[in-house]
Amino acid sequence: MAKVIIIGGGPAGMMAALRAAKNQNEVFLIEKNKNLGKKLLITGKGRCNLTNYSDLNNHIKNIVDQPEFMYSSLAEFDAYRLYYFFEGLGLKLKIERGDRVFPKSNRSQSVLRVLQKELYKNEVKIITDQVIEILTEAQTAVGVKLKFGGQLKADKIILAAGGASYPQTGSDGSGFKLAKALGHQITKPEPGLCGLKTKNKLIYEAESLKLKYIELKLLKNEKEIYSVFGDLNIREDYLDGPLVISASMFIDQNPADYQLEIDLKPALDYQSLDQRILRDFEKYANKFFANSLGDLLPQKLIPVIIKSSSIAYNKTVNQITAAEREELLSLLKSFKIEIKAKKGFKRSIVTRGGVNTAEINPKTLASKLIENLYFAGEVIDVAALTGGYNLQIAFATGYKAGSN
Repeated sequence: MAKVIIIGGGPAGMMAALRAAKNQNEVFLIEKNKNLGKKLLITGKGRCNLTNYSDLNNHIKNIVDQPEFMYSSLAEFDAYRLYYFFEGLGLKLKIERGDRVFPKSNRSQSVLRVLQKELYKNEVKIITDQVIEILTEAQTAVGVKLKFGGQLKADKIILAAGGASYPQTGSDGSGFKLAKALGHQITKPEPGLCGLKTKNKLIYEAESLKLKYIELKLLKNEKEIYSVFGDLNIREDYLDGPLVISASMFIDQNPADYQLEIDLKPALDYQSLDQRILRDFEKYANKFFANSLGDLLPQKLIPVIIKSSSIAYNKTVNQITAAEREELLSLLKSFKIEIKAKKGFKRSIVTRGGVNTAEINPKTLASKLIENLYFAGEVIDVAALTGGYNLQIAFATGYKAGSN
């Protein structure tokens, strides 16, 4: 029987602990918070989007950073196996739009509860303390040094301490420091799946507005690199919502090189939208321009569009020229916003960056530098789009590390 220490009590750590325990090992799960799964509880807005009920190729397609590294882990423990793993624990699941999997209870607490019950059943010893150092001898991991509890020896160690997103949950980058101290290269951590701050502050005049069924394109130096349909939220000083946080995954360390281009009416081509505007202008021919857009746009967005155009708000509609109408048409079909910065780690859903995958064996998740050391979860430099893909990465890498 080997003595195994898992550092981090998140999804990856709990899965790793269960797999290691199933292999008849003595398992110690060390979590610095008072309770396990603190970040798990807030995923999917508290509903816990466990995975995406789709095949390996779809998951690989939705992984933005190092997708090829995940082939082995996902081949061993894919979304279908994860689904039946949880149903086998008695957790009732459901599949929603976009193949997203949630507990039927709509409560992430249900997921955590079954995992904790299984940890208890498999006699995993849970220690609430912080690992401040991984102890090594002759390039071999031999134990950990705890903040309060002294040293704890082990035959194998799995580092699953999370990334740097939502640091208030304990995912504060400490896992990167532990790995770096052992000689591992850390790809610079960046916020992922996060809101975006813009140079154009005019858009914030429509604060609290949710734009639905729009098309968003991400441009880098005027060249399109990503596009997606869906919803966008305008906050007090940043943009978020499904479209924006997905687009954020394609922005590198120089956000100022990027623009967002929004098509407010993607269901209409230029000609159809022009006909629609002409009908509205005929209907409101004797009104001010500011009072002619209510049938076309949300009320909060009208001042933003007017101020972005060269048409005076109090110009009578029947005096608007063809060139001015063309300008309005262009604004509605390609409203451009300059990006200033990403929102920080405090509200980012995932961390991009982490332990360099070139230094981890993808078939075992063992360190190539330190014997008997393994990695799982967000501490690894792998990240994906929204839709359950990131939790699948956590569970799949936890499963493989624990199995090995």
